Amino acid sequence: MKRAAILVTISIAGCGGGSSDAPAPKRDTRGAQPSTGGSDARIIRAWVEAVDRADYDTAASFFAPGAIVQQAEVFRLRDHQAATAFNRSLPCRAKLTKVKDEGRTTLGTFKLRVGPAGRKAGCDSTVRVRFRLRKGRFTEWRQLPDRAAPEGQTA
Repeated sequence: MKRAAILVTISIAGCGGGSSDAPAPKRDTRGAQPSTGGSDARIIRAWVEAVDRADYDTAASFFAPGAIVQQAEVFRLRDHQAATAFNRSLPCRAKLTKVKDEGRTTLGTFKLRVGPAGRKAGCDSTVRVRFRLRKGRFTEWRQLPDRAAPEGQTA
């Protein structure tokens, strides 16, 4: 798990199926609660707000046991403790700026900003994450690669 947390920290800093008998996600203190009937956008927004408040236990409750996380590498969050460590390892804070329903998945676009440690590298960019939800929890959280600059343009 320590290796996974290091990979998560490195990849975000540099980049600018769940169980039906799992306990229900904890109630978000701002009133949003993941549920079977809730919209994906509302669930994603509640998760990112929990991370923003450094409420990593609540943020972890948005992940199903065994959820897949993909950044530089793919790994599974075996349990709540692993999901808590993953959320705690995110070096940047983010604001959800766009949500696109793709049918079986939902694409979230986030504007990053400086995180709790005051690290600035990579926290001034935009990232996209593709989510797959089941019963109000993330079963997949896949950060997409940066979009390539159009031909003829330089970064």
